Amino acid sequence: MRHIQSGSKAGGGWRRRFNRAFHGVLLLAAATAGAAALAVPYAPGGQWTFDGSLADSSGNGLHAGVADEPHYVAARDGQALRLEGKTATIPDAPGLRLAHGLRLEARVRFDALADGNAWTDVVMKGGYSRGEYVLRVNPASEGRQFGFFVNTGVWEQRVNGRARVETNVWYDVAAGWDDRGLWLTVNGDTTRAARTGQPAATWEPLRVGPFHGTIDALSVRHAGDGLQGVGLWPFEGDLRDLTGHGRDWRAAGASFVSAEQGGRALNAASAAPELPSHADLQLAPGFRLDCAVLFNDVPTNITPIVVKEGEYMLRLDAQSEGGQLAFFINLNGKWEPRVRAVQRVKPGVWHYVSARWNGFELTLDVNGERSDVTRTGMPRPGQAPLKLGRFSGAIDNLHIENPRPIVMRLRDLTTHAVLLQAGQPVRVSGQVINYAQTVTGCVVTVDLPAGVTCDTPPAVALAPLATAEPQAVEWVLHANTGQVATAVFRLTANGATVHQAAKTLPFFDAADSARGTGAWAPPPRPAGMRAATYYVDSACGDNANAGTSPEAAWRDFTPVNGRTLGPGERLLLRRGSVFNQELTLSAHGTSEAWAEIGAYGEGARPVIRRNWDIDERCALIESPDYLVVRSLTVCFAGKGLVVHYARGGHRGLLIEDCVAHHIEGLYRHNSHGIPEWLDRRGAPGDGSGSSGFGVSGSAASMLVLRDCEMFQCSSGFRFSGHDVTLDRVFCHDNFTHNTSPHPFLTSVWRAYLQNSVFDAAGWHAYAGTMGIMLANQNGLIIRNCHFLNQPDSGSHDEGGIDFEAGGDGCLIDRCTFRNNAGAAIEVLGLKSPQARNVEIANSRFIRNNVANKLGPSEIFIWGGSRDPEVCCSTGLIRDNGYVLKPGVLFFTNQAPALTRWTVTNNTQYATCEELDRALPLNDPPQVEAGREIWTDRPRVRLAGAVTDDARPSPARLTVRWELLHGPGTAAFDDPSAADTVARFSAPGDYQLRLVADDGELWRSGLTTVHVLPPRTEVAHAWTFETTHDKEGWSDGNLGTRDREWLDQKWACISRPVKHVAGGFYIVAVEESAEAHLLSADALGVALVSAPRFTICMQNHTGATRLRLRFTTDAEPSWAANLGTSFVVTARDPSPRLYTVDMSAVEGWRGRLKQLRLELADGTPVTGTCRIDYIWLGGPARLWWRRVFKAL
Repeated sequence: MRHIQSGSKAGGGWRRRFNRAFHGVLLLAAATAGAAALAVPYAPGGQWTFDGSLADSSGNGLHAGVADEPHYVAARDGQALRLEGKTATIPDAPGLRLAHGLRLEARVRFDALADGNAWTDVVMKGGYSRGEYVLRVNPASEGRQFGFFVNTGVWEQRVNGRARVETNVWYDVAAGWDDRGLWLTVNGDTTRAARTGQPAATWEPLRVGPFHGTIDALSVRHAGDGLQGVGLWPFEGDLRDLTGHGRDWRAAGASFVSAEQGGRALNAASAAPELPSHADLQLAPGFRLDCAVLFNDVPTNITPIVVKEGEYMLRLDAQSEGGQLAFFINLNGKWEPRVRAVQRVKPGVWHYVSARWNGFELTLDVNGERSDVTRTGMPRPGQAPLKLGRFSGAIDNLHIENPRPIVMRLRDLTTHAVLLQAGQPVRVSGQVINYAQTVTGCVVTVDLPAGVTCDTPPAVALAPLATAEPQAVEWVLHANTGQVATAVFRLTANGATVHQAAKTLPFFDAADSARGTGAWAPPPRPAGMRAATYYVDSACGDNANAGTSPEAAWRDFTPVNGRTLGPGERLLLRRGSVFNQELTLSAHGTSEAWAEIGAYGEGARPVIRRNWDIDERCALIESPDYLVVRSLTVCFAGKGLVVHYARGGHRGLLIEDCVAHHIEGLYRHNSHGIPEWLDRRGAPGDGSGSSGFGVSGSAASMLVLRDCEMFQCSSGFRFSGHDVTLDRVFCHDNFTHNTSPHPFLTSVWRAYLQNSVFDAAGWHAYAGTMGIMLANQNGLIIRNCHFLNQPDSGSHDEGGIDFEAGGDGCLIDRCTFRNNAGAAIEVLGLKSPQARNVEIANSRFIRNNVANKLGPSEIFIWGGSRDPEVCCSTGLIRDNGYVLKPGVLFFTNQAPALTRWTVTNNTQYATCEELDRALPLNDPPQVEAGREIWTDRPRVRLAGAVTDDARPSPARLTVRWELLHGPGTAAFDDPSAADTVARFSAPGDYQLRLVADDGELWRSGLTTVHVLPPRTEVAHAWTFETTHDKEGWSDGNLGTRDREWLDQKWACISRPVKHVAGGFYIVAVEESAEAHLLSADALGVALVSAPRFTICMQNHTGATRLRLRFTTDAEPSWAANLGTSFVVTARDPSPRLYTVDMSAVEGWRGRLKQLRLELADGTPVTGTCRIDYIWLGGPARLWWRRVFKAL
């Protein structure tokens, strides 16, 4: 039987990760078409009509998936799939791979097309670095025609259409590769281009999009049957092999069962079929096994599915081992490590399985979710028969390929310098290794872009390559100017390309200085340039206005969302405005005239404040060029300010003087511990996670984040790209429980992180926390940064800098690591290659690893793998000073035989003072904004305090106060003095920010002034302003528990949420009627001075009433049941102020002993309560009453 879709029973992460909507439609459609489809011979490929379904109507089971729910629109013949910048993904199969005879057909219409040098992918197998073919719309700079490419080691020569592609026009497009070359037909007009070579085959999926538009139909097929492999068994009522090789199974009593869509499958309980051994069935590099398997019941013990004894085995692991599908191969006499599926199997659900070994990696796909593990070595071909297992269930559509290709790789490409300097020779070396049979006639050639030359012969001939015997290759390269250049290395055997690798080389200019720092600013708008400026004012604007002047401002983002700001155009938001709406736009500025999003007017910076929901985002900027974003606050959302690049080639982004806070929830799926957020994945359209400032998608260049602050975020920032600069960043106090691992700086080339402070930049996460995580960093300079106070939450790691995986070239210079719970610097790797060419110099290490984490040492090199492709780090540690905690070493290398580290001229000091004298690096200012203030007067003295070390010399410390949030305005007598007077325009809660800046480093402190109505006094208040301090309160009967999410690709455990952070006491409640908060005992508040109970909170549960209970000195027993209930807003999107009049409540007299706030009124509730503050008080009593009371 052909691959079938499991209908409404479909399980597994792939089905959950993609759409769930089409299963019923698919089942009906497949049932209708089943008989006709099954009557024709097996044909490779797939066909998708998108008529309200993502099903493959060819019968081959290659069903597409899209993130979130698919969107269908009316089309010529039924319906079509609408892609709004998204991608539909189709799993790899032999019938989709590149080969002569390939034919691709599609019917598409575009709503918008990329501008400038960007192109629009329509259909692509794999990606540009590892792909097979692509149908696209070429860039406007190339004519904007359709283009079709195939990869034979190089992508060109393409074939182009003749006509320019327009929007809102349907195009019937067909393309292919035959004996005459490439051909392309667009609305009946055919063009051709000669093309020869060997196709590059991958196991990557087929992607439709991303583009903005509609696709009505798609088909991919081949003219011949050469893709059937060495065995194909559909089990359509018999055990015959359809490849023509005659490999029919032998089994007595084999029976077949009906499948859901009218076909047949082998009843796995009826027999144990066998096949005699054959060389085609023996394990070799390139081996692949595909099948569908169903379990009626999940077995307890190990269950073989497909086995060739002594060579390979697909099985279900025992439940005690996890109960997942697993694939084993025997190399050098060893079966481990195996590769396991992500999910456990489920009864009654078809699992589509693809297992393969390419000579160096073992991969297993189950229902679209991929797992892999490195496996190299020699197989042991034997004569054991191929067998199918016997179990309660079914096996369908078994397919084995074993092409035995030449499998060679150029690996371990590395430079031999920490930083690559223009004008200086650079050694680049690697190893060629052969994973299959002996090969002769091999050559490795390097191709270089303009501006980079090779001082040695670009082509290196190799001696005959025996199996598993690497040969070293090396070149000397030279760049004339600073640039990010990609060198392409082609490995050929007898003239045919068998492998291609690329290495991007970040060459620095001789002047080692970051772009976008110091006094640098984008150029002013050219004089006389006519470019629009748009104004938005949340208080006084009107969307019916023109929006082109402050007097005619818009009210919100509705008129601007979806626009593209042109060169020199500006979007300005009025200071003091608060917007509860996502901003979505793009920008196409130029290097001479940048576009801008900023602020105008006076007062607090404009705020984009959402509803503290995981699915909300503050701003999404799509594929901008030359854009400045400045002076904004983004807060209370699942995602903050996100810039997403759908394609590479974009340039110019500056985010400055912005603040992000309370951006949280997205880490590993369902890790957050917030019940109402279960199974939600955040706002679609980017890959940033819960970052305050995020850059996602394809690599762009010249990206700058400076003078920005992040606190109470899951990840302060997430940046990647070329020519990246992070300057004067303050990332601190990110205490989001379960989801605050660290900021991310990954996949960067020629990048700077400097003059920045990371103080408790992460807090608690299943897989570990750090001050910052680096991965695939290439030419990164970290200079004059502080990594401080990473707390101990019981998580892994908890240190300063984490070199997680990959990367080549990183200098850590003049940095300080102080009081981190874990190691100051970790070099991990785990499954991926470690970082190479790391230099750690002139830095201070001060009593880190206080929780005795890895090492325990200040610098830790992981060595848990014996694989030299993983444990391969190299580095130099020199001229550093350190003060050690007792029992902690300075340096630990777990893999000294595999890694190369030089440790020289590092000095231990007895005290911090001695170290500071020896290495007098600049420390950031210390800032105290003061405790929260309760007052009924509009004029308040702010008792802030700032200290500094007078570095750098000459001292140039500056101080400034600003209003961050508030219902009115705040005026400071002297905003440049820490101790000053502030005047507030109206009652309410004002959050103030005190910034101290020494010219290189800066910090801030926050405080809140609660301005009460006149003649109001506070008898007692709880502000929850200090992290982890519940101020005597405790919580009980919340109903939450540890929840394990171990069956997903990124496993995690969510812990109950009941902590104080970010100025809130946060408790999550799950199906509890008795959830409550209990204050400290013996409060001693004179209730005559507290006739009102006031609480500011967000009630995000279903409760409509809360109950406040209390005891007093006169009635200390809870049995008296003193108290009252009050109405609250259920599922409230934001905090709200509730005031309860207690003066008439029975028993509210004398002195208060204890409070109990019951979060449900007798009915079980689920959700989250976030309490900002609680206070007791009321109208101020006359002075003589207070005097007589005191007497």
